[in-house]
Amino acid sequence: MNTYANRGKPFEELIIRLNMTYRNQKKAVIHKVPTEWIPLRNGTGKIVSAKVEQKAAVDFMGTYSGRSIAFDAKHTAKERISWSELQTHQAAFLDEWDQDGGISFILVSFNLQRLYVIPWTFWNTGMREWIKQDGPASLSMKQMPSEYEVKHYDYLKVVASLWPLQKSA
Repeated sequence: MNTYANRGKPFEELIIRLNMTYRNQKKAVIHKVPTEWIPLRNGTGKIVSAKVEQKAAVDFMGTYSGRSIAFDAKHTAKERISWSELQTHQAAFLDEWDQDGGISFILVSFNLQRLYVIPWTFWNTGMREWIKQDGPASLSMKQMPSEYEVKHYDYLKVVASLWPLQKSA
């Protein structure tokens, strides 16, 4: 079933596989943050559905070269990604993470063909301009800085270039 709710599932599964590879290579330990669900029951007590109890702050968190890393994954089948794709609680979390020295970004997929690591500071600037009605409502793939593009699905290579990390002795 291809619904609005699961449209990003293949992208999420790709990231989980990449993260398993990174862990096996001892490059990083990054996990999917689970969403908490509440079962909904009918009059007889049978579970008939479920609803989100508490939305996860972001999709993925972990460590990379001794630094904390947190990011949200956003997928679109279009040529543009809307700033409004990131929810308010996610923006607040990434703000705090970034201010505390963590690596924070949005990993964007355009049809699983092109991926970009968008630093939180870049996304936040565009989002705030849009909120103040001083900027566009979205970012096109053509506007993406080339240094944000992920090659060969190795998003940590982009992270390493955007956040130079010092190896401990």
